[in-house]
Amino acid sequence: MISLIGEYDCKLDAKGRFLMPAGLRKQLPEGQQDEFVVNKGLDKCLVLYPIPVWEEELKRLQSRNQYVKKNRAFLRMFLNGATRITLDGNGRLLLPKRLIGGVEISKEIKLVAQIDKVEIWDSGTYDNWMDNPEFDFEELAEEVMGDMEDNE
Repeated sequence: MISLIGEYDCKLDAKGRFLMPAGLRKQLPEGQQDEFVVNKGLDKCLVLYPIPVWEEELKRLQSRNQYVKKNRAFLRMFLNGATRITLDGNGRLLLPKRLIGGVEISKEIKLVAQIDKVEIWDSGTYDNWMDNPEFDFEELAEEVMGDMEDNE
């Protein structure tokens, strides 16, 4: 099981590459540190999936009834732009220009671990989202987590 934590400030070079932070890379299981799928995410960010996590996501998608129009539309929209990327010899990942443009990522980016995947944000967009959240954290915590039964 992959369990990632942390936020990492990075810079994109002119070609759209960034150095994968060693602290993040070390959290990935051996053999899963070099190859990923990057895709558009929600809230104007990209999502970096380790390959096993991406494969699980595909299984979830395949379980949807393809005869339902909304399911087909979601599948097309979600998979559009998904790209397999590999660390180069210098430990960098190249983000596809098409994906970068779609979420308005500039030179300064922030990698935000999300349990088993990593969100890639434009630093300014992320800071603005965190400084001006759409939700009150305490109310959100109660709504999302408050009805969980204690399994102990």
